[in-house]
Parts: sequence; structure tokens; C-alpha cells
Amino acid sequence: MLLIETRYWRYALYRGYLNLVADASRYYLGWLWWVLEPLAMTAVFYFVFKYLRPRDEGFIYFLIVGVTTWLWFSGGVGNATQTLTGARNLILQLKVPKLMFPLISVIAVTYKQVFVFLILLLVVGTIVGVSPVWMALPAVIATQLLLIVAGAVTAAFLCVWLPDLRFVVASLLQLMMFCSGVFFEIESFPEAVQGWFRLNPMAVMLEQYRTVLLDHTLPDFIWCAWVAVTCAAWILLLDIAYKRWDQELTRRIIA
Repeated sequence: MLLIETRYWRYALYRGYLNLVADASRYYLGWLWWVLEPLAMTAVFYFVFKYLRPRDEGFIYFLIVGVTTWLWFSGGVGNATQTLTGARNLILQLKVPKLMFPLISVIAVTYKQVFVFLILLLVVGTIVGVSPVWMALPAVIATQLLLIVAGAVTAAFLCVWLPDLRFVVASLLQLMMFCSGVFFEIESFPEAVQGWFRLNPMAVMLEQYRTVLLDHTLPDFIWCAWVAVTCAAWILLLDIAYKRWDQELTRRIIA
């Protein structure tokens, strides 16, 4: 699916890498924050649920899988809200597909996620064990990537029309985190409530990762295919919207 020309894809991939390097250079610990961020978040939640609300010993692995995959989603969508307005100078000088800018944001976060995910696999594989079922992980990862892209291009598009929406997106991401099962199992709630939690695609997404990595069971391929197709269709619709309102988007961005 080529939403933008190949030459722009090359730029987007390279620009995503440069954004990542620039972000790392701002901090003394640089690249180490890629690992320290999910570890710090995991440590906070582990302290709360281990000592303030005791859980079993396996909870730490349950938690780190949830935190690691959630940060990919929240970073990809949250960072995209200001990508178009942040590219104002480039948009003034060149006529480039505006869809490229939220994609660059997603690419930068995904580069970081590859490194963090390798660490996650190493830790879980060493302690919990590796299973042939892990061969199904690419399907789950691809599904989440499409979900992130769909969220990012939507957030970027809407925030041009209503800039204040970036604060709403940040609040919604916080709400989604607490409703996604990052630190609890959906099955722990009554069946009547579980269906409401599963309306949140990230809640089911986290379940798929834990099913594969911790339970060594195949994911729900039908659900993954349904989400992937729905997100791909939505991305294509947004691509049409970006092109349809290209001039109006430009006026609002440079205003």
C-alpha cells in the first residue's frame, strides 16, 4: 500500500531516523532512555501493585509486556498531534504529501520500539521461555502498527482543524491506558463488563501479545485480520481526505 511516492517514503524513513537521533541528543543518557522509559513506568506500577495491592510474582512480566507495547501506541499517536503544524516551514517551501508528516512520527517511534522490543524478547525468553508460537508475533506487531498509523494520521488531521484537540488526545490516551489492561487482566472483571473493555482495540491488542509471549498460545488471527483490514481502509480514507482538503490544510497550517 503506497500512500505516498517512493521518493517520499525514502525521505520519511530517513527523517524518522534523524528525529530519533535529535531526540536522543537532547538528554545526557541519550539512547538509554529508550530502555529506561518503559522500565521506569513498569517499576512504578509494579511498586503500586506489588506492595500497595499485592499480586503474584509473574505480574512483573505481565506488566512489562503491557507497558512496552502501550508506549509504542501512545508515543505514535500522541506525538503525531503537532506534526503538521510543526512542519510549517517545510510545507511553505515544498509541495509534499501532508500524510508523510504523521508517518514520520510513527516511523521514529517504531525505530525505537524495535530496539526496546528486542530487549523485551530477550528478558521474557530468558525467564519465561521461548516458544515456537512466537513465530506468530509478526502478525500481532503488524496489526498494532496499522492501528498506530490509523490513530496518528487521524490525530494529525483533526488537530489542524481544531488545535485544542491535542490536549483532548493526551487525556484520551491516559484514559485508554487505564482501560487497556496494562496492569490488570480483563478476565478479572465480570463478563458483563469485559465486553466494554474490549471495545478498546488496545485492550485486545495487549491480550494478544501476552497470549503469545507469556501463555505460549497462538493469537486470535481472525481478530488481528479484522483490525488490520479496518485500519487499512481507514488510512486509505484519510489519505483521500488529506488530498481532498490539501489547500485548506495548508492555509490553516501557515495561518
